Amino acid sequence: MESNLVVQSNDLVLATYTMTTKEKELLLTCISQIDSRPDAPNISKQTKFTITADEIKKLFYRDSNAKNIYRDIEQASNRLFEREVSIALPDNEVLRTRFVSSALFSPNTGKITLTFAEDILPYLTQLKANFTKYKLLEISELSSIHSIRLYELIVCWIGQYQYSKAYELEDFKYVMGIKGKYKQFSELRKYVIDKALEEINESTNYKVSVEYKKKSRGKGYEGLTLKFHRKTLDKLTSEDGTLSQATIQSIVDNVQFMNDYNNHPGLSYDGKMQNEAFKREMINIIQREPESFNKPNKGLESYLPKVKH
Repeated sequence: MESNLVVQSNDLVLATYTMTTKEKELLLTCISQIDSRPDAPNISKQTKFTITADEIKKLFYRDSNAKNIYRDIEQASNRLFEREVSIALPDNEVLRTRFVSSALFSPNTGKITLTFAEDILPYLTQLKANFTKYKLLEISELSSIHSIRLYELIVCWIGQYQYSKAYELEDFKYVMGIKGKYKQFSELRKYVIDKALEEINESTNYKVSVEYKKKSRGKGYEGLTLKFHRKTLDKLTSEDGTLSQATIQSIVDNVQFMNDYNNHPGLSYDGKMQNEAFKREMINIIQREPESFNKPNKGLESYLPKVKH
């Protein structure tokens, strides 16, 4: 279970839907059983996926709350069957479909058997590009559906070379699947934003910060900007805790760094042959895959300017 990957098309990650934490945990556990690679065996609307209560318990429960697991997964499977998702398509079209077409809960064995809806399968199988992936274990400590939702978005955004996102508050609520809810900013901040940032910063490999945009007239706020990076880049942050682009630029400009990593597997042919292409590509590689700079005594921080005492 610990190595199971959750892989979804970016279009599905960016889709809108409403769901509880337990439903999301059940759905993701099921998705993690899918081999999404282009050459993987074909999966159809008849393919069934079975999950056990023990698998769910090991990932998402602690001893103190495990006594209700059968009740939780039965309710989650029933609700998941009713959930619909809206996926943006080209030409301003929107696909409305469901995640699953059937859900069978066996109380005697503690097993749940799900089949995915036919229209959702292209967003989970035969994926060649434009997808988001992470290990199921990475979200196992997140108790809020908003934390899981924001975590997925962050992984998706970083995969698209985006390291900050600005939204009007209503647009942010739409993306988070809470349109029409939390009408008071104080409630939105307390129960959604603060909770999600606290859990992500404490229990995942990412660091997230937020800045609020005040209304041009009157009191209150009208927007926000999220900034995020992998925690392995903490030594490259500014005083405010956000990632310093100037520091990253200084690393890619470092001649020794270029000599040490000009054969990095993430570089294109041009990146390996041309200095400017190397720098341009490395700015993104550093932010997407900081763990890949792991040569002995040649971590990213070793290329920072030496502090004079």
